[in-house]
Order: sequence, then C-alpha cells, then structure tokens
Amino acid sequence: MTDADGDGFAELTTAPIFDDRLYFTEALLLHDGETDELVDSQLTLAAKESGIEDPDLFLIPRPAVLDISTALSTMSLQSEQRSSVSVHSRETQSTAFTSLPSRSSRDKSPMSRMPPPLVRASFSVDRNDAIPESPRSSVRHRHSTSGFSASRSLHSSASSAQGQSARKQKRASALFSMFRKEPSACPSRSHNGHHFKPQSPKLECGHSLSKYAIRVHVQEALERKDGAAPACCGQLIPREVLSIVLTSAEIDLVTDNNLPSPKAASLRDSGYSENGISNVDLSNALYTDVLVSEPSTVSATPTYEPSEMDEARLSSALESETFQNLLAEQKEQFRRVSVFESNQRAALSANHQRRLKRLTAQLETSKIEKAKQHIQQLERLDEFQLMMEHDLRNAQAMETQNVATALKYIEGYCSGPNPAYEGVVYVVTEDDRMKLERQRVTQDKLPAKHESAINVLRAKQERDTRLRIQKQELELEQLHADYEKEKSAQELQYGKDLSHLDLTIQTRRSKIMRQWDLKFEVWRRNWEKENESKLYGTLPHGNWPEPTDTNIHIDPSSSLAIYIQSIA
Repeated sequence: MTDADGDGFAELTTAPIFDDRLYFTEALLLHDGETDELVDSQLTLAAKESGIEDPDLFLIPRPAVLDISTALSTMSLQSEQRSSVSVHSRETQSTAFTSLPSRSSRDKSPMSRMPPPLVRASFSVDRNDAIPESPRSSVRHRHSTSGFSASRSLHSSASSAQGQSARKQKRASALFSMFRKEPSACPSRSHNGHHFKPQSPKLECGHSLSKYAIRVHVQEALERKDGAAPACCGQLIPREVLSIVLTSAEIDLVTDNNLPSPKAASLRDSGYSENGISNVDLSNALYTDVLVSEPSTVSATPTYEPSEMDEARLSSALESETFQNLLAEQKEQFRRVSVFESNQRAALSANHQRRLKRLTAQLETSKIEKAKQHIQQLERLDEFQLMMEHDLRNAQAMETQNVATALKYIEGYCSGPNPAYEGVVYVVTEDDRMKLERQRVTQDKLPAKHESAINVLRAKQERDTRLRIQKQELELEQLHADYEKEKSAQELQYGKDLSHLDLTIQTRRSKIMRQWDLKFEVWRRNWEKENESKLYGTLPHGNWPEPTDTNIHIDPSSSLAIYIQSIA
C-alpha cells in the first residue's frame, strides 16, 4: 500500500467516505446489516399501531413545492383540452380528469378509471423539511394546503372549463355530439370532471357523488354567505353521504355552517388525495391557515386564536418527560449526524490535501531525478566531445608528420643526384621544383588548418550542448505542465466530490426529518389516546447544529480517521 513517497496511503480512495454502511453504523448507530429502511419499517409499524392510516406518506420524498391551486387548474385545463380530441384518443391517451365525458369514455375498463398520480403540496416549518403542525395535527395535515388555495383553484378551473367547453361545443362535429353527455343543470363544480365510481352513492337528483365531489360540495357550501348546507341540484345532500368524508361533529358544523370564511380553512390530507385534492378539514378552519411556502418557512395567518385551555394543554404536553426525551433524542441524533458530516468533509479535504501533497512530492522527485539524468547526459556529452577532439588532434599530428616526411623527400630529390649512387642519374625539372614549393606551402598552412578544424569541432560541441540543455529545460517545463494539469484535475474532482457529498447530506437529512415527522406524529397520537383530548398547535422540532470546519477531531476508532492520519 506504500506509494512512491513511502507514506503508506497510495491506495486510499474516497469510496469509504460515501459508504452507506459507515453512515449507518457511525451516524445512525445501527448494527451490522441494518439500514435506514429497517428504521422506516419499524416507524411504519409503530405509526399504524398509533392509528395513523398511511404512515408511508410521511416517508415519501417530497420533490418540489407545488401550489394545489395550480395543480387543480392545470388538471382542469388539460382535461378540457383532452375532451376535444377524437374518440380513439380519449380511449387510448386520456388518463386524468375530462370535462363533459362522452359515453364511450364511461365504458372504459376499471384500470382506465383509476385516479391520476397524486398531486400534493409540500411544505415544512424549517429548512429541513419539517412537517407543519396545524392546531389539529395529524397525518392528514402533512400534505395539505389552505382551503383558500383549493377554492380559488377550483373556481379558476371551473371558469376555464366552462369557457373552453362552450367554445368546443360550437366547433364540435356531429360525430362528437353523438357521444357528448348532456350538460347537467346543476352548477356545482363537482360535475366538471369524470369523478364518480360505480360504488359512489347516488342522490335523488340522479348524480353519483365520489369523495371528491362530496368535498367540492362541502367547499362550495362553506364559500356561500347564506349559510346553506351542502346541496346538489338544489337538494340537500343526506348525512349518510356526507359521513363518507366527514365526521359526525363536522357534519353538524357544515349543516349549521357557522364556520368562518373557507378562505382561512386548511385542507386535510387523509394520506393521499383522491383525484388530486385534499379532504376538507373543518376543525382546522377554526384555527390557522397553513399556506404553501418555501421549504424553509411556513406562513401562517391565524384566523382564530386557540383557547387558553388549548394552549395550556399544549404547553403541558410539551413539558412532559416523554416529549422532552423525544426532543433530546432528536437533538442527539442531529449532533451525531452533524459530527459525522463534518468528519466526512474533513476526510474529503484531507484526502484532497494528501493527493496535492503527493503530486508536489512527485514533482520534486521527478525534478531531482531529471536533474541527475541531465547532469549525466551533459557529462557523457562532454566526454564524447573530448574524445572527438583528441582523435582530431591525433589525426592532425599524423598529417603534420606525413607532410614533413613528404617535404623532406621532395627536397632531397630536387637537390640533385646523390653522389653515393653513381648509377642513378636524373634531371630535376621545373615541375619538380613547383611540387617542392607547393609542399612547403602546405606545410606552412597546416597549423592554421588544424586550428580551424579544432574550432569547428568545438563550435559543434557547444551547439550540441546548448541544444541538450534546451531539451532538458523543456523536459522540466513539461513536468510542471503535467503537475498543473493533474492538480487541476484533482481540484475538479474535489469539487465534484464536495457536490456529491452535499447532495448526499441533503438527501440523508431530508430522510431523517421525514422520520422525525412521523415520530412526532406518533407521539401526538399516543398522547391524545392516553389523555383522551386533542392537541392543537405546532410541535417544536430541534434544529441542526451549525457545521464546524475547524479543530475537527475524528475518533481514532472511526474508519475516517485514516484520512486525517494520512496528512499528519
């Protein structure tokens, strides 16, 4: 595992930092093999035992904050547009609400009559997606929005649907008129879509009301100023029909219609919204109006102050030992998770510093090795040049000796016959004398020729040395360029790792907050069962501690401690 620098951390990667198993064991204190899915399942069982109908909805990630009025208006407009397409397209493509459904659309299979995907509004009391608590908080409050938004959206969707329906009726051909349902005389918005089911109760006026339609009728009754009870086609809706979506006490309130304006009422979600709209929470209409806002805030406009008894009951419940223990448990988990997140950031930063340090060490090592190689190359070049000059001087000395020998023989020849050799007779010609003169000139010019050859050789050697040094400098520059390139790649990877870590932390925190939303709701339900009374108001949640990036001390027993040790 030792690298070129001998630090022993060459194979250390960032994979352990993002390992979920390490998060489960060190941050969540789970045993080996346990995951947060097991925590979800345990919470779900506890919630069901406490009477929460759909606890899974607390644990479902909420992608984006939606305004229910926008969602309903969009569905209504899309439904009206879909109602103008051909019969074939209605049978094969339409999967949501349609306005003025044709007879062919009512003959579809049960699967085609299923409600569209859920449309819910998401909001929280703090930046960590905490669930807002209305005075009558329950699982049904989790994804609800204000009654004002619902009523406004229903009104806008109904107006848009009526206007577009009138225009389409003028353009419709005889073929479509064969399948078009005759418009009802009832002005209720509940008939603007195909919402009824085979098991829906049928009224005396002939309409079959689904849960959605009943809620719309109740909402319309709350909007009217004359205090009339919910009615369809001028006839009061029976109590047994209203009991499908309302409790007995709520039916009494609706029929008396002594509630404040529904614009201040909240919508209560029963777990999921049938046909994309929430149940009408009549009890919450007495207290607060929870508006859809950014995930970090909740804007509440109180329309009715809780009684002193309600406030005293809530204060007493919040001071109870069980609730304080729950808050302490949440605070401890937040602290532990926050410390683990700080350790992750510290480990990631330490790993980045170690890599940069290793790159710098590799650069210095490469420069030292290159310097040694360059010195050896220059020494070998110098030796080669010395050998070349030595060989040249030997050749020049041999040439000087040969020229001198030749001059000696020519001078002896040109001096005439040797008396010692009586039989040798020759005549010295003018050409012989010219050869002698040329040989003497050659001998006289020989030193200058040799010196010039030496200078040429040395100049060539100097040029070779200069080129070799330039090449060595380019090699050093390439080392620095490679270092900067690898350093930039490390910085880029570090930025990606930080972004990945931030996203992972955000996802994990959101999941933890959803779990705590369910835990607090379970506590509320258990308290209400034990004390046989309702808690109105918002349950306080703990806040995440501020991150500490300085003086981080990682427990040596942690798997992340090795990253801090790598730069020690």
